[in-house]
Amino acid sequence: MRQPPRPATAWAPVLAIGVAALSGCAGVGQFRCPEQGGPDWHELRTEHVVLQTDLPSWKAKELAGELERTFVVVRTGLFRNPPPAPGLLRVVAFASESEFERFAPMGAGAYYHRPPFFAPVVVMPGTLGDAQRTVIAHELTHHLTAQLFARQPPWFREGLASFMESMGTEGSPSLGGAPEHWSWVASAYHGRSIRAADVLTASAFGDGSGMAVAYAESWALVHFLVNREPERFGALQVRFARGQDPAAAWREVFPEWDPTAADGARALDEALDRYLNHHGTYASRPVRLPPAPRVTDRPMTAAEAHAARLSLLWFEPRVRYDAPWLRAEVEHALTHDPGHVDALALHAAAAGPEEALRLMERATAAHPEDARAWLVLAALLPPGQEERRLEALQRAVAADDASAAALRVSAQFLLGAGRSGEALPLARRAVAMEPWNIGALVTLSSVLEDLGQCPEALALQRRAVDVFPDGGDAAAWASLVQRRTRLESACGQSPRAPAPATAPAAAP
Repeated sequence: MRQPPRPATAWAPVLAIGVAALSGCAGVGQFRCPEQGGPDWHELRTEHVVLQTDLPSWKAKELAGELERTFVVVRTGLFRNPPPAPGLLRVVAFASESEFERFAPMGAGAYYHRPPFFAPVVVMPGTLGDAQRTVIAHELTHHLTAQLFARQPPWFREGLASFMESMGTEGSPSLGGAPEHWSWVASAYHGRSIRAADVLTASAFGDGSGMAVAYAESWALVHFLVNREPERFGALQVRFARGQDPAAAWREVFPEWDPTAADGARALDEALDRYLNHHGTYASRPVRLPPAPRVTDRPMTAAEAHAARLSLLWFEPRVRYDAPWLRAEVEHALTHDPGHVDALALHAAAAGPEEALRLMERATAAHPEDARAWLVLAALLPPGQEERRLEALQRAVAADDASAAALRVSAQFLLGAGRSGEALPLARRAVAMEPWNIGALVTLSSVLEDLGQCPEALALQRRAVDVFPDGGDAAAWASLVQRRTRLESACGQSPRAPAPATAPAAAP
């Protein structure tokens, strides 16, 4: 099962990382820089991908080219007229499977991560096998559609991403292929453990086996709509892009299949059942791979190699921060760069308040151009230093005005200080850059509510609920839903957003 992305929550102090003491350099299996006899690290760039890896140069170029081609076929498969790509997608690939496993969720072939202070990143082993291709095609779909759809109910979000997995097939990608899924879906459907109405009305899928069945039914529903109802499915997507309530949009487009009405739910199940039992009559279009792309290659410094790795560990509780290999790597990173932001942030997380503050002052002095250093410093400042905290946040935005995290956190601070008018443009820019970020959506919603723009605040809170990941923290989910309910009571229905210029997704 693919690893769902973690929610990007509202600002919390970096000390919540909870790292144990990171002193000492000994450790079995520790990372070795090229200067210590380890492999060289390279950064390779294509039009849409930046790959950081310790693979041999020839193999790294091959992988970068394949990732670029996968990006292109997924994007062109999703959109008739593709919108601008949302920046370069960062990929970190480990030549060693055991090294990859240190950073990965258990059992993952690859994973896609949206950390609070960083752009999205794909982490994978150096081999692009079937497991990696499936995950990458699935997560690229999320990555690309997040910019287009103001509302994505779980069945649509996960059903569409699962539908696009066939685009990752090695050598012969196809739009609408079904080989991997037919037996899985048919088994789930005929077992009567879940029906179409169940996924259509679900606010979230949870985790475990129930999530797997919900994904299967969602895939079947999207596959059915693409093949049997392409025009009406396109009309539904336009409504999602406009920000219309998903349940209302479904009833408008498919009134005969209202999942809240017994007759409608039964009619949809019967239509899906007929489709699944005659699965030989569906459209599957082969997709021609684009030519090999242009790839640039540059060697990375030792400090950059450490940063590529250590940056994956921020806010990652599954990693043992007291592991000898990690202690050794943090210390070694500091020998190459005494102001190394990633290493000092991990040190600060384990230090006392005064020492942590000194460490991040050292990081900002060495790297004033790194917005993350200023953000951590702002979080570590004690109560009563609000002017200095604001200055640090302003320095973060000035250092990188393309940092959605700097914009979001600054807006949160200004909101808390009663300066919502100043927070509004920052919060809007943060959401424009990261429309999938729950923290950004809730921050803008809160700013708008404070400014008396209740309906728009409600629309954004509903989007925050929509993008909450399956299997996410139950308390965070409850908080989001509670705020949505309060705003629904106060604001009523939210207005529709303007229609986008881009054509609907996934129409073979």
